[in-house]
Amino acid sequence: MRSHGLVVDDEDEAIHFLSEANYYRIRGYWLTFEHNGKLDAGTTLDDIREVYRLDEELRLWLWAAIGQVEIKARTAFAYHLSMACGPLAHEDQKYFDDQKAHAKTIRSYEREKSRAQRDGVPCVVHNMSKYGDLPLWAAVEIMTMGNVSRLYGNLSDAASYAGGRTVSKAVADEFKIKPYHLKSWLQHLTYVRNLCGHHNRIYNRTVTTRATLLKADSKYQGSKAFPTFLVLMRIYEKLWPKQWERMAQRLGDIVSRHPSVSLRPLGFPEDWKTILSVPSTQERPRPGLLARMKRFLCG
Repeated sequence: MRSHGLVVDDEDEAIHFLSEANYYRIRGYWLTFEHNGKLDAGTTLDDIREVYRLDEELRLWLWAAIGQVEIKARTAFAYHLSMACGPLAHEDQKYFDDQKAHAKTIRSYEREKSRAQRDGVPCVVHNMSKYGDLPLWAAVEIMTMGNVSRLYGNLSDAASYAGGRTVSKAVADEFKIKPYHLKSWLQHLTYVRNLCGHHNRIYNRTVTTRATLLKADSKYQGSKAFPTFLVLMRIYEKLWPKQWERMAQRLGDIVSRHPSVSLRPLGFPEDWKTILSVPSTQERPRPGLLARMKRFLCG
C-alpha cells in the first residue's frame, strides 16, 4: 500500500482491514485516487475505507430496492403469459423471437428446477410429483431474475391475448411504462443485482449493461451508477410512491454518513437530491423528537 503512495498511520489497523477484505478488493477502491500509478499525495487508509463503507451501504440499498421490482416482474410475467398462452407457455419456443436464446434460457431454468427438486422446494416437489412439470406461476419462483428478464425480453407478438394485446405490453402496463423501456430496465437491474449479490464494487464502476432512460431523463445517461438510481425512482414513483419517499430518505442518510466521499465517481450530478426527491436533513425531524420533547416538558 505504501509503495503506491498510501498513507498508513496504524499498521495493526491496516493489517486487520486486510484480514477482512482482500488486498485486491481494497485495491479497486483507491483507483479513484490514483493517477499514473501513484495515489494522490496525502491519500490515507481512512479515505479508502470511507469509500469502501459507502459502497457497502449503497449495495445493500440497491439489493433491497431491486428485490421488490424483481418480485413484481416475476408475478406480472407469470400471470399474463400463463393467462394468455397457457401454464407451460414459457417452455414453448413459438412464443419467443430468438429460439436459440430461448433454448439457452430454458437450459438454465432446467438446472434451477433440478436443484430445487433436490433441495425439496415444496411447490416444485408438489407440481413435479402431481403434474410432471411446473406451471409458470410456480416456475418463476425458482427462476433467476436473469431468466425472467431474458424470457420477457425475447417475447414475440405470438404471445398475445385473444383480443390482440401482447403479453409484452400487458406486463409493461403493470409497470406503467412501454415494453421497450421495461426490457432495458429489467436487463440493467439484473446486471446490477448480480453485482450486489456477489458483493462487487459499485463505486466508480463502468456499467456495461446500461439502461435506456426516459426521454425526460436522457441527459443523465451515462456509464456510472446514477442511472440505476434514476430507473428505480421511476419505477417506485409509479408503483410505490410512498415507499420511495422512505427509500430516498434512507439513501440521503447513507450519503450523509460519509461526507468526505465524492459522489462524482458514481455519476451523481450536483443536484442529485432534487432529482431523486431526497429530503434535506433540515426537512426531517429527528426520530422520536416529539416524544422526547413531551417527556421533557411533562416530566
